[in-house]
Amino acid sequence: SGFSRRISYIRVAFIACLFLSIFTLLKLSSGFGERINLLEKKGKRKAMPLIVPSAKIYKVLKEIHPDTRISKKAMAVMNSFVNDQYDKIAAEAARILSFNKKSTLTAREIQASVKLLLPPELAKHACSRGAKALAMYKQAVAAKADSES
Repeated sequence: SGFSRRISYIRVAFIACLFLSIFTLLKLSSGFGERINLLEKKGKRKAMPLIVPSAKIYKVLKEIHPDTRISKKAMAVMNSFVNDQYDKIAAEAARILSFNKKSTLTAREIQASVKLLLPPELAKHACSRGAKALAMYKQAVAAKADSES
């Protein structure tokens, strides 16, 4: 029972960090528009900020189980795990782009790579949360544009 509870904590924290990473990736795109140009034609690429999901892992843990704590070593393991999954998803999305002979990463490629890499149940939750976060972001951008004009 205790082991399965720990596994469920890890799954919840992983889903939260996965969405944070996907949302950050999409948010960093130029003009948003769900796109990130992977092959810039001129000039240097902008440096991608380092994504450290430990704060999000901690928030999710405290939201679900306020009395549960996590050690620095366990948080380091979780950070490493989430960053590894993030790299795998990004690499798979880039592979999908090269198969389709495209140079622009969209939410569709991210979603396809998540479905390929994660177990079915986890992928379903990840895709629904990602779509929800994307819709909320688009709504916020539209509201901001309406208020400025």
